[in-house]
Amino acid sequence: MTPEEFLEFARVLPEPLLLVTVRGDILNLNQPTAKLLQRNRKDLRGASLFDLVEDEVETVQNYLQTCGRSRQLTLGSLTFTLPGEVLICRAEGGVLQPASGDSPALILLRLEQRASANLDFAVLNQKIDELSEEIHRRKQVESELVEKNSQITHALQQLKTTQIKLIQTEKMSSLGQLVAGICHEVNNPVSFIHGNLSHAEEYVQNLVELIRLYQEEYPDVPPHIKEYQAEVDLDFILQDLDSLLGSMRMGTQRILEIVQSLRNFSRLDQSEAKAVDIHDGIESTLLILRNRLGTPLRGSPIEVIRDYNDLPLIHCYPGQLNQVFMNLISNAIDALIEADIARNSDELEQYPAQLYISTKQVNSETIGITIKDNGLGICEQVCPHIFDPFFTTKPVGKGTGLGLSISYKIITDLHQGQLICHSVPGQGSEFRVEIPARQYSSAAQPESTRRGSNLLPTQPESSQIGSNLLVG
Repeated sequence: MTPEEFLEFARVLPEPLLLVTVRGDILNLNQPTAKLLQRNRKDLRGASLFDLVEDEVETVQNYLQTCGRSRQLTLGSLTFTLPGEVLICRAEGGVLQPASGDSPALILLRLEQRASANLDFAVLNQKIDELSEEIHRRKQVESELVEKNSQITHALQQLKTTQIKLIQTEKMSSLGQLVAGICHEVNNPVSFIHGNLSHAEEYVQNLVELIRLYQEEYPDVPPHIKEYQAEVDLDFILQDLDSLLGSMRMGTQRILEIVQSLRNFSRLDQSEAKAVDIHDGIESTLLILRNRLGTPLRGSPIEVIRDYNDLPLIHCYPGQLNQVFMNLISNAIDALIEADIARNSDELEQYPAQLYISTKQVNSETIGITIKDNGLGICEQVCPHIFDPFFTTKPVGKGTGLGLSISYKIITDLHQGQLICHSVPGQGSEFRVEIPARQYSSAAQPESTRRGSNLLPTQPESSQIGSNLLVG
């Protein structure tokens, strides 16, 4: 297209149009362009575009070269110098005739006045600044909300912990008084009876010997005495007295053992860490749970398998540790009872009810206690939550969801140990307790490890967990 052909084409169009070479030479333009640039059309024709704009030469050259290589319109911006002002125009350029030989590419430029561009950019920048400030403000608010949410979550956890402690304080207040009263009221009269049995046995033996002497010296007794001897079966009485007194001694001894077990279990007089035999605490717990261990089952009775290794005296909080044994063993018993109900006869024969308790010295600083059952086990969905406060799968009224949570805190916080659960659904559950062989008093204990000093033992609770059916 020649400049003249371009002029004929552009004359009838109202839009400002320029025909320039890729080197910036203005070949022709229409009247709207001359009017927009406030100059005579003849003066502009043959001029250089670089002399008319304030933009950097390199920028304009790059734009023209881009237009010369593309068949599509290329957007750009040109700032023209006018008498007393500048004019910012939006440019749309496209190649009309590609470069050939010595002829440079011809470019058609369409100009659009942007007199308010600076204002538009200023407003846009202002809006961008305002939007940035709003984004920053919202991020701050979001950060504050996250922090407050974290604080609320922490406060809720503290509230739950405090609630647990309050519940256990109330429980142990009543339980302590009850156990102390029972131990005192039962121990005194039973001790009196047990202590006098030896004298009673001596007196009875003397009386029996006296009767035999009378029978030897006076074999012929009056008829009414013979009738009374036959009526009371004197020979049987003389033979049965020894076994009768022996049974009485065994019964009183049994009561005294139960009272001692209650004392050992509750350790009401031991709030500080003391050196004790762990096996005594386990056996005291088993003695208290003896009735539950004898629960009639469809399969074989619950068998307690002990695997005790020689352990030194362990410096610990015996009352609280016995509470852990009570919860874990109770859970195991409940698991075995549930398994007895759920399993068929072949499974009961394959898995006879067994409660396995073992102790060992893990290393010179740590001892371990394992309590294992072969019940139904714990399902994968429940296992991660068994130590959460108030988590229970038991029916309402059967469990509070505190037993394992308190047990976990007693082991981890009070004894700086570990309570680990391993369970295989359908085969049983294993709880492993590992605690240091020695506990330090609050005064000697490092500040970073002084935890749980106000933790109270939990009341023995029937089964916190032990099967995939009951968690409480």
